[in-house]
Amino acid sequence: MPIRVGLIGTIGHIRYVLDGIPELDDVELTAAAKGIPEDSLKSVRKHHAFSDATTFYEDWREMLDKESLDIVSVCRPYPLNAEASITALEQNIHVVSEKPVATSLNSLAQIEEAMANSDARMTAMFGMRYVPAFHAARKTVSEGLIGTPVLATGQKSYKFGTRPDFFRERATYGGSMLWVAIHAVDFIRYVAGVEYTQVAALHSNAIKTDYPGCEDNGGILFKLSNGGTAMVNLDYLRPSTAPTHGDDRLRIVGSDGVVEVTDCGERATLIREGSDPEDLPLDAPRNLLVDLVDELRGDGSHIIEPYEATYVTRICLLAREAADRNEILPIPAPNPG
Repeated sequence: MPIRVGLIGTIGHIRYVLDGIPELDDVELTAAAKGIPEDSLKSVRKHHAFSDATTFYEDWREMLDKESLDIVSVCRPYPLNAEASITALEQNIHVVSEKPVATSLNSLAQIEEAMANSDARMTAMFGMRYVPAFHAARKTVSEGLIGTPVLATGQKSYKFGTRPDFFRERATYGGSMLWVAIHAVDFIRYVAGVEYTQVAALHSNAIKTDYPGCEDNGGILFKLSNGGTAMVNLDYLRPSTAPTHGDDRLRIVGSDGVVEVTDCGERATLIREGSDPEDLPLDAPRNLLVDLVDELRGDGSHIIEPYEATYVTRICLLAREAADRNEILPIPAPNPG
């Protein structure tokens, strides 16, 4: 029997799942459902993962009830992701959720309870982990080539373009720390291999005032578990004439050198005392779904550990709360289980 994949909604990075399906033997796009009534499934029909075997549904709950699925992708408006993920987990269906997986600490706790009571695996669309330059930077740090990492800075800058109406209010959007900054919060922790212990933050809606619930700028300051410091900046102010939609950057300073990811995530550079800057070799990119399916088949480990989908979300929820309250908040240590 093939591994049967279903989609709930099309908001976000559905290609992380769709692009992986044709790469895999015995994996099919079995079904796709609207995440909300006004959703459109046209993009799914146009993708090469679509086939005559794909059934479309107006209601995602009906899809979960009627189809025997192994994996489901959840890409609804962000505060609605948790509901669908919990329902799938209760049916022991593996979940690939768009981030954020939840937009409140209460709904996050409900997901964690569902995960604890399910035989299924949950992961999140932390797609930056699969960008070769970030992989190369992680390898450099883990091999000790920059010594002890003590300072990390990450950037997420996007063009605003045209955003859906649910971005206009916090209640329906969740906040830019959860949708934008979460990538940098994740890749700093992933590359540096160091945990966060405290967070302070600021954010505001200064320019895109037609979308008051969407912060168009912000910054997060973390204390690292080894005594170091990490900073994340985010904005929705990248000019429309810029050559790429996003500008992703990372710089990690260690006791013996610096590693940088620049050129919109396309280049990784190592700089050490007594040596010229060195461009790091980049592996071929790997797909998130392919990586997950390999683990489910017993061939390796998915690089997003089971607890990380909710733990990284918790960090960003605490960063949002720190900004809202203008306070420094503690971050609990992870519990891999």
